[in-house]
Amino acid sequence: MENRDTKIGLVIMASGLGKRFGGNKLMEPFGGKPLVKWILDASEALFDKRIVVTRSEAVKELCRELNIECIYHELPYRSDTVRLGLSALNEDKDIDYCFFCPGDQPLIKRDSLVKLTDKVKEQKYPIARSCFGDTMGSPMGFSKAFFEELLNLPEGKGGNYVAKNNPESVYAVSVSNEWELWDVDTREDLEKINDIIK
Repeated sequence: MENRDTKIGLVIMASGLGKRFGGNKLMEPFGGKPLVKWILDASEALFDKRIVVTRSEAVKELCRELNIECIYHELPYRSDTVRLGLSALNEDKDIDYCFFCPGDQPLIKRDSLVKLTDKVKEQKYPIARSCFGDTMGSPMGFSKAFFEELLNLPEGKGGNYVAKNNPESVYAVSVSNEWELWDVDTREDLEKINDIIK
C-alpha cells in the first residue's frame, strides 16, 4: 500500500457523563469555547474521515452546527463508544487506520496530530500512541489488523486493552509537553489546565 493511499480516520470519544465533573464537561467554557471544540478545531481537515460519538444532546447539536458527523447514543460503556465509532468510520471498508481521541483532552496540538499521522504513513506502525517521556496517552491509533479486536472489546474496555494485549505492536510518538496528554475529569482539572493557557 502506497503512503498516499493510506486512509486515516479519527473517532472523537465524547460519551462521558461527567459524573466526577458534576455536569457536561464537554460543553464547559474553556478558553472562549466549549471544551470539546478544542479537539474539533485541532483535528479539522487532517483525517480522511472524522466522527464524534456522544451521549450529549448539546455536543450533538454543536456537531450539527459545525457540519461534523456525529453518532448519538445512550449505551453505557467505553466499548460501545469504540464499536459505534469504528463501525461508522469504516462503513465503506476503505479506512486503513483509526485514531481515537477523548473529547476532554483540549491541549493536544494540531502539530502533534500531524506528527502521529505522518509517522503512521511513513513507518506503518501497527499501533501508535502519544507519549511524553514515559507517560503514555491519547490519541492512540490502530491499523486495520486490529479493527476486529476493537469491534469486539470486552464490556467496558477501550483501546488500552488491545494495546496491552499487543505490546510488541505499540510505538510511541512524542508530543511537545506533558499538558497535551492531560484530560479533564474534575473541575479542579479544568482550573489546572486553564492556568496553562492564560
